[in-house]
Amino acid sequence: EAEKGVDAVRSDLAAAPFQAPDAGRLAALGLTPKMVAAAAAAGALLKVGDGIVLLPGDDTRAAALLAGLGGPFTLSEARRALGTTRRVAVPLLEHLDERGYTVRVDDLRRRCTEEAG
Repeated sequence: EAEKGVDAVRSDLAAAPFQAPDAGRLAALGLTPKMVAAAAAAGALLKVGDGIVLLPGDDTRAAALLAGLGGPFTLSEARRALGTTRRVAVPLLEHLDERGYTVRVDDLRRRCTEEAG
């Protein structure tokens, strides 16, 4: 059952990258937080925040897209560039900061590092 749910999430994300499923979608697929964590640990999903999963490699894909913005960017600009929601963009940017793909410039803006290119 969990495998079917994970496959459905992966299919959703392949069709709409950065549109992480919400808790309701995960529950509808029969996926508990523990199952999602296990799928992330196994490398089937990439956990970027509490309850936020993407496809493995989507973090580097996001970093490359953000590097294309050509300079410091705001959360809103990143959200639009990635075609996602604030619910996904905030933890994704925090994840990119932790991975060294982005750094904070000030309270409002981030910029990409050389790693992002």
